[in-house]
Formats: sequence, C-alpha cells, structure tokens
Amino acid sequence: MSELSSFLEKRVHVITSDARFFEGKLEGYDKSTNIILSNCIERIIYSKDDEGEENEEISLGVYIMRGNEIVCVGEIDDELYKSINWETLKGHALKTTKNSLK
Repeated sequence: MSELSSFLEKRVHVITSDARFFEGKLEGYDKSTNIILSNCIERIIYSKDDEGEENEEISLGVYIMRGNEIVCVGEIDDELYKSINWETLKGHALKTTKNSLK
C-alpha cells in the first residue's frame, strides 16, 4: 500500500476490523499492510447510553498491527486534535467489519 508512504513518521488514527480505535506515529509498513506504530494508544470511547462509563486511553508503546485487521488509516490533524476533549467525547459504538456466517 504505497499510500501509506505519505503517513510515515506522522501521527495517525487506525480503525481495525473489530472496531477498535488506535493512534500513534507510523514507523513502518510492508506489502501486506502490516504496520508499526510508536507511542501507540488505544482509545475506548463510550456512548451516552453507557452511564457511568468513562472513556479510556490505554498506552501500548510500540505496537505492531496485522494488515488484515486494518480497515482505515488516516493522518491526525494536530490543530483539530487539540480541540477535542477526549475525556468527555461520546459516540456510538462502531460495528465490526468482520464477515460472519449465520
């Protein structure tokens, strides 16, 4: 995925197929879209319906993610990022993108 080359050494958000939300500095990637993030954190953002639940920020350090689990990678806009209050932000849960047989 040569599109990732423009994100190297930049802070990015990553959404995975199981609806998890990560951010960190993109250190590297390969042809299978496996990526390496440094200073990685996982953000868990609860909805308004989850009364009493506080958003979480889990520090992961250097983190390797498998390409087949990655749905979206996007560069972080630092100016916009600074304006977000991550502690009070609420949102709807993302649905999984994994295929399932019924």
